[in-house]
Amino acid sequence: MKTSIITTTVFCALIGGLSLASLLAPVKESSETENRELAQMPELSVKSFFSGSFAKDYEEFITDQFIGRDGWIAVKTTADQLIGKRESNGVYFADGGYFIDGSAPDAEQLEKNLGILETFANDLDGKYNVRIMIAPTASLVLADRLPYGAPVWDQNSLLDSVAALPGAVDVRQTLLDHNDEYIYYRTDHHWTADGMYLAYRELCGSLGIEPIEPDELERTVLTDEFLGTVAAKVGVGSEPDVITDLTSKNQPELHVVFNLGEYESDILYVTDKLETRDKYGVYLGGNPGVADITTSVKNGRVLVMAKDSYAHCMLPLLANHYERMIVIDLRSFNTGFESYLEKLGSEGIEVDDVVVLYNASGFANERSVIWLKK
Repeated sequence: MKTSIITTTVFCALIGGLSLASLLAPVKESSETENRELAQMPELSVKSFFSGSFAKDYEEFITDQFIGRDGWIAVKTTADQLIGKRESNGVYFADGGYFIDGSAPDAEQLEKNLGILETFANDLDGKYNVRIMIAPTASLVLADRLPYGAPVWDQNSLLDSVAALPGAVDVRQTLLDHNDEYIYYRTDHHWTADGMYLAYRELCGSLGIEPIEPDELERTVLTDEFLGTVAAKVGVGSEPDVITDLTSKNQPELHVVFNLGEYESDILYVTDKLETRDKYGVYLGGNPGVADITTSVKNGRVLVMAKDSYAHCMLPLLANHYERMIVIDLRSFNTGFESYLEKLGSEGIEVDDVVVLYNASGFANERSVIWLKK
């Protein structure tokens, strides 16, 4: 009895001490390890208190800000592996050294985003040459590597709905036909350059553009020490991934204006990112709200794209086909996408192609999709 009391007292003191230390520690805005924004202290109000939203948001805040979070994640994952589990924190330990995130999206947000996309596609059909590509992630394309019976969310249902929309470009079968190749990173949620290239060819074909052929490509290894966001969710080591960049052997010159004039560059890369945990951020330096890219391709063609970071490694190839590309991340763009297209038209800028490119998991959970129709 006495031993139980001592054990309980020590345990409570440990948890209480760690919780207090977490509350007293400086609040972090983001996690470099997980490459995401962390939950912040929610605002307390009568409405948020009685609706339960404050308690929910506060729990997320404490979880994200818990002191030594990365270390505790690694301890939990190691314990899971020792008892034979092949899943931890929503991530499956798959064949071939892959960490595959099988987390289900918020069903309500997914339904809302799909409705917005459907309205967007139908409203703009005939006004612009719109193409919509929602790319499947590794949990669908590499499903045969997952542990037997692993319950992952049904991406096919979403992708079937998208495929029925005007201008949809469905790349599922193309990627599935190559799922024995290195087309997704083992430790990250993005596709590799080779996975991207397969989708690039599909997009070009849909747009009536002649893609750059494999023998015309230049392959450059940017880093062979990439440990991505999915590995960060489990906090354990793995064989690093290789980020290979694909460009044309006759790559055009370009000039990029970021965030409506905040800064400018003559390249699509921020190589300093290769020295950080967020090595995929070498493309565009991360997720700028808008990158306005002018190239030396004098064909007058203009592309406007709403996207997430799946599009970033495709931009060097797309730059070979357009004189101007305006790529927009709705998460940090303070103007609605549809109204921005209208603004370009009022300025006499004729937009040839409009592309929406997201990965399925990102699209399903992304609250900023609503800005497509603003």
